[in-house]
Amino acid sequence: MMKNVFLKKILFFVFVGLVFIFFGGGKPVAAAWQTLTGSEIFLREDEVVTGDLWVLGNGVKIAGEVKGDLLIFADELELSGKIGGDVLGVVGRTLVSGEVAGDFRVLSAVTQIDGVVGGNLSAAGTQLVLGTQSKVGSLLSWYTTTGLLGEISGSALAKGNNFSIEGKLGGDLQVGAKQIVVGENAVIAGDFIYPAGANPVFKPGAKIGGQQRTAVLKSAPVMAGIQGMWFLGSMLLGLLWLFIFPRRWKELLSTRISWPRIIGFGLGSFFLLPILSVLAILTMVGLPLGIGLFLLFLFVMAFGELPVYLLAGRWFCRLFRKKGRLHPALFFLIGGFVYTFLKLIPVVGFYLALAGRILGNGLLLTYLFWWEKPGTTMTLQA
Repeated sequence: MMKNVFLKKILFFVFVGLVFIFFGGGKPVAAAWQTLTGSEIFLREDEVVTGDLWVLGNGVKIAGEVKGDLLIFADELELSGKIGGDVLGVVGRTLVSGEVAGDFRVLSAVTQIDGVVGGNLSAAGTQLVLGTQSKVGSLLSWYTTTGLLGEISGSALAKGNNFSIEGKLGGDLQVGAKQIVVGENAVIAGDFIYPAGANPVFKPGAKIGGQQRTAVLKSAPVMAGIQGMWFLGSMLLGLLWLFIFPRRWKELLSTRISWPRIIGFGLGSFFLLPILSVLAILTMVGLPLGIGLFLLFLFVMAFGELPVYLLAGRWFCRLFRKKGRLHPALFFLIGGFVYTFLKLIPVVGFYLALAGRILGNGLLLTYLFWWEKPGTTMTLQA
């Protein structure tokens, strides 16, 4: 029974997080969905699905046509057909040799694009390769390793550790990586922007039409806007969280919890979860486990600060209000603004943000998976 409860909570936040990230400003989600579920799913070349399609399975092969959007949760996706709308999903390994008319937005550990994406390719994972035959409208990615061999008609923003380009780019290229290689066949029509301190390697023959410069000046207002929207969205989600699942948080915050355990969980969410997810994904047997760990890592990194809002709000209110009780939702709202303001303090704010992230991640994992009450260590009450 307890497992079913926190499994529902994980699914709830993963779904809300995906909708929040990918459907902001999109068309209504009220359209009728057709559903395909099973271990192995195959849409043949002569098969046509009219309307939006929801696919849930292990191995998914789409050689036919979907005249609408595709929402997919699978271990592996091979797309050699045509999608008339957008693609949104969570996939372990993705191979696209067909055509996507709209945007392609996925959380995929390994992504290989050898086909056409008419809109924006927005993806995150461990390895991204745009093959020599690939054509993409624009790129927004966060991968450990990225290789661009094909053609991107617009601009590209890529973050990670290792980045290389041998293809053509019609706009600006902004890279946030430690190791950058611009190959001899690379053509960048716009500016090439890279982090201060990085030393890109330019092979003879590489062509850059715009300027080469460091820092990120143009994207600052955009990033500030995105961060503001994310903050407001997280506040709304946290309030829903408190109203839907109030009992477990009340138990956790009123009992005595081991601080070493919370800090250990918090540090483990930074280092162990991504490493374990990659190791599991590399083995066929552990692919579902790897996807699950990767989703848990993304979930914790996205919402790990929410428990800190609650603690900060209660601490702040008790500085001025010694008696009486306030609703946890008010604690949460006040704490969110107070904690965000404290993070803006130079130098000190960085350490507060780091400590809050570790504490919040540990509390979140404890909330989800720890059901015992040690009862012999420090209390979390402010």
